[in-house]
Amino acid sequence: MNQTTTGAWSGRLLGGRYEVREIIGRGGMADVYLGIDARLGRQVAIKVLKSTLSSDPTFRNRFRLEAMAASKMSHPSIVRVFDAGDEENGPDGASPPGSTTPYIVMEHVEGHLLSDLMKRGALEERHVLKVADGVLTALEVSHKAGIVHRDIKPANIMITDDGSVKVMDFGIARAVSDATGNLEQTASILGTALYISPEQARGDEPDTRTDLYSLGVVMYELLSGKPPFTADSPVAIAYKHISSIPAPLIEVAPGVSPEVIAVVECALKKELDERFATAQAFRAALEDIAQGHPPRLPIAGARIRVEPAVTGSVPTASVESSYRKPIEGFELLEARGIKQESVPTLAVALGSLLAVLLVVGIVLWVFTLNPATTATNAAPQVPELTSQTEAVATQTLSTLGLNPQVEYEASSTVPEGIVIRTIPTSGIRVGPGEPVRLIVSSGVKSFALGDLRNIDIEQARAEIEAQGLIVGEVIETYSPSLRAGTVMATTPEVDSPMRPGDTVTITVSNGLVLVPNVVGLTVGEANPFLTGPSMQLSVRLELATDCLGQTVKSQSLTPGEHPQRSEITLVYCGGVSPEAPAPVG
Repeated sequence: MNQTTTGAWSGRLLGGRYEVREIIGRGGMADVYLGIDARLGRQVAIKVLKSTLSSDPTFRNRFRLEAMAASKMSHPSIVRVFDAGDEENGPDGASPPGSTTPYIVMEHVEGHLLSDLMKRGALEERHVLKVADGVLTALEVSHKAGIVHRDIKPANIMITDDGSVKVMDFGIARAVSDATGNLEQTASILGTALYISPEQARGDEPDTRTDLYSLGVVMYELLSGKPPFTADSPVAIAYKHISSIPAPLIEVAPGVSPEVIAVVECALKKELDERFATAQAFRAALEDIAQGHPPRLPIAGARIRVEPAVTGSVPTASVESSYRKPIEGFELLEARGIKQESVPTLAVALGSLLAVLLVVGIVLWVFTLNPATTATNAAPQVPELTSQTEAVATQTLSTLGLNPQVEYEASSTVPEGIVIRTIPTSGIRVGPGEPVRLIVSSGVKSFALGDLRNIDIEQARAEIEAQGLIVGEVIETYSPSLRAGTVMATTPEVDSPMRPGDTVTITVSNGLVLVPNVVGLTVGEANPFLTGPSMQLSVRLELATDCLGQTVKSQSLTPGEHPQRSEITLVYCGGVSPEAPAPVG
């Protein structure tokens, strides 16, 4: 097995059924391997919990929840889960006797993560609407199954090679009716800070509208090229989701239509009740836009208009505090609000403060103290190299401290010398110095052009097109023997190297010969022109005694085109008593 992409589990057989092959993805929580279902003979993706986390009940439960959540849903817009299990002992032999490592067997999808595509900049509005529609389709299914995803972000959205949208990684999803204690509370803020909802950041109970907010964040970033909130730390970003509003889309993405702006801003409302009620309602608004109608919104006027706070009142999670910097707002809540509010409001303020502190502690652990995440972030990412030349791709990887290994593969669609794909795929983090396989197109395999001579033009045309070649010009020419429509020659010639898409010119017989003018020539001079390989006429001679010199006096066929193997009579001069030449033909 190629050492470039092998992992600790490569070469193992899980559950007596799944052959583990190379790593195709790495994350802070699990590694994803390409695998083969030996029973059904199909490719699968196998997610294996990292050995450093397999003994932690919290992560084992989260892993179990992902399998359970995804297995409840079957839809083309959701990456399917086929199986799940526990494998005894780790591959390194370091695991305690009797310990197990959880794994999930999933659908293997060919495509690109939306997070990789976004590196190229903002997307066109129509593409953003298509992505959003695909995600909402998946969310309709999951929400009807009672599952809140809780982690909608570009890294969990796959755009397949055929342009379809798939949502994956229900790793922190949870049933709406489930009231799991500490695990639920921790999972609620595990979503990436850039896309976390205000209720998740506060530690409140999220529902299906949480996913709609996160999708609104994704749409904002797709349209503008940057997320709505950025800061120096995940904690500061989370607090902005609670207390701030983003810069208006009309300013950061001037080309976006007012209808789309209204929909995105509605999705980004701080209060659950002001957002779209369901994924179906969100989709309906997008369909309205696609049909040229104003979008149906849950409230009148989706634009959030905010005025800066002008009093010293306690800043809350309302829009009045949206222009304060996160740290300043936090200090104001702590230093000024307690002095100015009555006892009931003081209790509310303290409760909000405790909720924020809880979020701070947990998010700090997730984003800064989790060793698996820290190690992952330190490793370089495989860049997007598809469609780059071999030289550029090799230099790019070398600059990143990675080890490019070039392999060639024939392709009928990718030009020779251009990168088809990388293994691991773009966006995957790999250790410094680790090899990355560059699969480079060697072009289309060539083949020899067959002998098409002496066959009918229609048969030749069919054989040419069956090989992926193009029939070019068909040239008709004279032939002394081949019937009309029979192939005489091709350009290129027989056995020439060809590739699909190449053009073949065909020369065919028109069934005629071009008879020359032989009047004035002697019979001996005329005969080769009429009976040679290029003419093959039947010549009959008639003597004329009224002229001298044995020259041809007249010919029965006028100069020009005549059918093959025609008979021509030559009248030649014989003088007073000429000795007639022997008949020809």
